[in-house]
Amino acid sequence: MKYNSVPEYFYKLYGRLYALILLPLVCFGLLYWEMKTGKIEAFSQDIQLNQLLLLAIIVVLLTEWIVSFFLFRSKLKSILTLGSLGARLDHYYRFTLVRFSLLVSGLILLAAGFFITRDQYFTILFVGSMVGLGVLWPTSAKVCDDLNLKGDERKLVLYKLHKLS
Repeated sequence: MKYNSVPEYFYKLYGRLYALILLPLVCFGLLYWEMKTGKIEAFSQDIQLNQLLLLAIIVVLLTEWIVSFFLFRSKLKSILTLGSLGARLDHYYRFTLVRFSLLVSGLILLAAGFFITRDQYFTILFVGSMVGLGVLWPTSAKVCDDLNLKGDERKLVLYKLHKLS
């Protein structure tokens, strides 16, 4: 990724992450609205099938969260050996996008499950997953902690400075 300053780095990172998160949020919001107004109905009325689908989606969702956690942690270890701050931030950017893409796919799966079953458990899981994404959001302090930044590098990223004076 090309960027000229740390504020530009975070601007581009946040822009891409917001775009990623907006897709399932809009999908779920529209589906929820259309179902509440009665314009569309759930495909499945079979309670056992709906419960089985809910269980399967929960397992897939948990698997995605666990895989994203361990994948991110393992890739983060490889970043720490890089020399320059720019290279570490570039790799962190890519790994963060991969992590959020994986988690967003689970949100889309929840929207599909809600569309098929109209079960409110999917709404609860969707909101919980959105809160989880907020916890994982790469704030400047989180980036500093993840990359083990110290001294001037930490100050540069933490306060999103253009350059050190």
